[in-house]
Parts: sequence; C-alpha cells; structure tokens
Amino acid sequence: MIPKRPAECFLRLTDTQLLTLCIYGETGKKLVTGHQLGVASCVLNRARNLTGRGAGVTLKDVILAPGQFPCFQEGNPNRLGLMAIACGWDKAFQRNRHLRECYRIAEGVMSGDLPDNVSGATHHKKSEDQAPWPDTMKLVAVIGEYEFYA
Repeated sequence: MIPKRPAECFLRLTDTQLLTLCIYGETGKKLVTGHQLGVASCVLNRARNLTGRGAGVTLKDVILAPGQFPCFQEGNPNRLGLMAIACGWDKAFQRNRHLRECYRIAEGVMSGDLPDNVSGATHHKKSEDQAPWPDTMKLVAVIGEYEFYA
C-alpha cells in the first residue's frame, strides 16, 4: 500500500537505494550501463559540489529537491512506479533485474569502485529534451542519447 504522503516511501530508502531509484527512473528500461553510470556520477557530483560549498545537503536532499530529477517530480508518469518500488523495495528488488543492475552501479559509484565517466558533470538531459541551463554550462560528455554538462 502506498502511503498518503508519497515522499515518505522515498525518505525511508537508504542513500544507495534512493540513488538506485534515481538511476532507474532517469534512464528508463534501457540496459545501457554507460549512461546509467553517467547519471549516478552526475548525482554524486552535484551532491559533492553543494556539500563542498558548506551547504550541508544530503544525497536525499539533492535527489528529492523540487525541479532536480524529473522522475521524482509531481506529475511525472514515472513517479507512481518509483513510489511503488520504494514502498515495496524488497519484493521489487527480488523481481526486477534492471533495478538490481542500477543498484550495483549505485553501490560502485558510492564506494568509488566505479569511476566518474562524465568528467564531473552535474547536469544531464536527453539530447532532444529542452532545459533552461545548457547554454550556461559546458557539454562534457555524450553517452548514447544523453548529454552531460558541468
């Protein structure tokens, strides 16, 4: 059962689980490890940049902040699916091979075992998507249909 306050199920996840869900939600069902790793690196780079400025932000703050990662935003069609996974993590993790692969990537990036493959990027988008920030940032990597900016 999904709680009345949807954010509750996201807040109950560990950092690794929430990063997993972000990778899963942002990259879709495609098993292209390069862009999954890129998204994971991008999230951690953004969190490190904010923490380095003395902002005292957590990984959860970065991932769940309004307007940051579309898959977690109200009205995004992926949000309900992510809520269901978050609220039933153990069962979803057992059944979903793609989620397990995203978890492996999240663990590897967080432990430092997997390298940043997007040269310090803090933002990403699909090539065809519009965003307000690309003109003010430097394109540092392209992986498949994803562009990464720093």
